Amino acid sequence: MSAPRLLRAIEERTREIDAFIETVHRPVRAFMRRHPVLRAALDGSWLGHPLHPAIIPIPIGAWTTGLVLDIAGIFGVPGISRAADIAHGVGLATAVAAASTGLAEWSSLDGSPRRVAFAHASSNLIAAALFGGSLLMRMVELRASGIALSVLAFGVVGLGAWIGGELSYHYGVGVGRVSSERRGREGSS
Repeated sequence: MSAPRLLRAIEERTREIDAFIETVHRPVRAFMRRHPVLRAALDGSWLGHPLHPAIIPIPIGAWTTGLVLDIAGIFGVPGISRAADIAHGVGLATAVAAASTGLAEWSSLDGSPRRVAFAHASSNLIAAALFGGSLLMRMVELRASGIALSVLAFGVVGLGAWIGGELSYHYGVGVGRVSSERRGREGSS
């Protein structure tokens, strides 16, 4: 399935997924509305910039580092395995912060952007579960299986990142009205 067709499928499956998404979205939205200070802290309004895109490089960078270190270990670099495991653990721990900031943004979305953001979050949740499984495999001395799970998880993170990019560039999620207006004025000069 091509990328545009994947997006269309997510956008168009309203009846099939909206009821499920609403069961998750309603309490998240209500919670964020009851805790506006927390929402503001998580969505980056205090920063004047969405916080989610500023935080996501941390887990992705840690997982990338872990993958590079795993590859170095496969090619015989001594003593690198523990560092790879730590990098994957850092990625998993910081994914919680990234997910929290994304959840705050998602709480205010409706329609197609909400559906696509749900797909984005779901793919990242699957990736985090795979990275968690990878760490468990490593702990029980099944390193090759753990590395295989990490490689699979990294691919799923890539899909989630692509969907996240579509949220920003196709739907304008996280793009403030002021910056859009500024771009419009600059383009007309």
